[in-house]
Amino acid sequence: MTTAPPSPSTSSPPAKRLKSSIAKPDVITTNSFTEINEAPIKSEFLPNTNGSATIKPKEDGPSTSNTASSSKTQPVQVQGKKKKNRKIKRTLPEKYSSADVTFHDIRDFLGPKVVDGILEKNDGSEWEAPEGLELYKEVVLDVGAFTVSGESISLYPNSSNKPWAIITPFAHPGDKIRVKIFKHDRLSSYADLLEILEYSEEYRGGEGDRRKYPEGGCKYFGECGGCQLQPVPYPLQLLHKKRTVELAYQRFSNLPSTVLPVIQPTIGSPKQWQYRTKITPHFDAPPKWFQRQLKEKAMATAITEEGQMNAEDGHEQERGWETRIGFERKGKPGVLDIEECPIATPVLNKQLTEERKRVQDTILSFTRGATILLRDSLPTPSPIPTAESPYVPSSSASTEEEEEHIAITNHKLDVYEKVGKYLFSFSAGSFFQNNNSILVPLTEYVKEAIFPSSEGYTGELPTHLVDTYCGSGLFGITLSDRFERVAGVEISDQSIIAAKKNAEMNGLGDKTTWLCGKAEDIFGGLGEKGFEGGKSCVVVDPPRKGCDEPFLTQLLVFKPLTIVYVSCNVHTQARDVGYLIRESASWVGKKYVVESLRGFDLFPQTAHVESVAVLRLVEN
Repeated sequence: MTTAPPSPSTSSPPAKRLKSSIAKPDVITTNSFTEINEAPIKSEFLPNTNGSATIKPKEDGPSTSNTASSSKTQPVQVQGKKKKNRKIKRTLPEKYSSADVTFHDIRDFLGPKVVDGILEKNDGSEWEAPEGLELYKEVVLDVGAFTVSGESISLYPNSSNKPWAIITPFAHPGDKIRVKIFKHDRLSSYADLLEILEYSEEYRGGEGDRRKYPEGGCKYFGECGGCQLQPVPYPLQLLHKKRTVELAYQRFSNLPSTVLPVIQPTIGSPKQWQYRTKITPHFDAPPKWFQRQLKEKAMATAITEEGQMNAEDGHEQERGWETRIGFERKGKPGVLDIEECPIATPVLNKQLTEERKRVQDTILSFTRGATILLRDSLPTPSPIPTAESPYVPSSSASTEEEEEHIAITNHKLDVYEKVGKYLFSFSAGSFFQNNNSILVPLTEYVKEAIFPSSEGYTGELPTHLVDTYCGSGLFGITLSDRFERVAGVEISDQSIIAAKKNAEMNGLGDKTTWLCGKAEDIFGGLGEKGFEGGKSCVVVDPPRKGCDEPFLTQLLVFKPLTIVYVSCNVHTQARDVGYLIRESASWVGKKYVVESLRGFDLFPQTAHVESVAVLRLVEN
């Protein structure tokens, strides 16, 4: 049975609290975005039975991408049996997931009115691929657009009954490509790229385009699933990410465009290569049949199994199994063997060579797939700063490139990292932003957003800061010099311990409070510490799933002067921000408005974008 998520016009993280009478959202104006061609674009024509173009989609209507049109299971003829049917269960993707976002891309690309008309039939036809489009069929396509996730989207040219999209990685708008279909989905199929027959140069020519710069970029691009935009010039990568933020708020905030500000240009990363301070290559252990084979050979030759395996190095493919250490292959099962990653820092690539050898020499000690942790760190300070003797940045400190760095491979060991004038420590296995080069621009932007420099600003400014989902204290500590008091709140006691240690190392022990809160009462201990909403700013930096209903409800009750929402998933951020704006609109006296929205590029060469939303309490 298909489970249909709630309609976009009524969906929100707090599912039980949303009002079905919310006005349908307008379309955000994006006239400033003309430099890059990506979904949503409408196919101007859809082919009819004789191949000519006769259908032109009408203007966008309200989104119905998650209507229950697929709730019926469709009978499918079982091979060899004429009368007996089996039912295939079709389940819609989880709301705000990458698959859900991709379907929005498909809907916009094919034309919302056309797609909605198909879904309204409620006959399951959206799951039926066009006649002649079988699995594993090779097809030639003209690429029409980028999806939000950086893959290409093309119109299947031979459909006679309904429009159909084909999603293919590593191709660009304007390319002519040959692909092989491997999966059918809702109004779409997914394909592997076999060959680019004609290249479009419109979105190529970046530093990672190995056609133009053979020694640049990554030699694994086109196989590794880690990066999507490597050949795209960096300014166009930033435009793609600006568009992603625009689409997220258009699709998921359920707010009219009139209450949203113009999306500001995405802030680029100072480093576009060698920036990533953490990578986690993984590998599979030898299958049991192969281990038995080695054991039998070892017994026959009187050498160890490891010795037998090492003696056969270089003949792995002949014997039917090989050690691969790296990342997931795009569109194919298994691990892609990777010797270096050009977006990782140099010290991590150097350590990767050693770790690969260690794993290869001891592969039989692993019983299942495992992961290598590689984390960039400064050497452990000597002595380690304390509350009594805090860290003081040296006036003659070397630049980051000149400083010594080491690689940590034990998830329990401490990592040390500088962000501006502050020193942070956290366990290697815990979360911390993985692009150090952009952390100063990010935290400085948040600080300036909280305290506008405009002389005309007359609003009330906060004196206290509450850092929720505070982790190791990144925002609480880096923003502390503009506040009288800082509190960090987390449900993880280990994170609170790390944040408190970091505050003490930086001489902020007396100015900061770190609370391990309960999810159902996350703001509960703040009042007795002197923190009131009427004089506070709250920074929200949740995981990808965003905030849940209890947190958002408590945040509205706390009623801070300013909310800064930092997100690694702009789609759930748009959902949560929309909820806060709608709920506060009915208040008497004051309400929240979205003052600014902007993306930050923490992961160049990928389609990922972080987003910062600033909400201000104003007179209603």
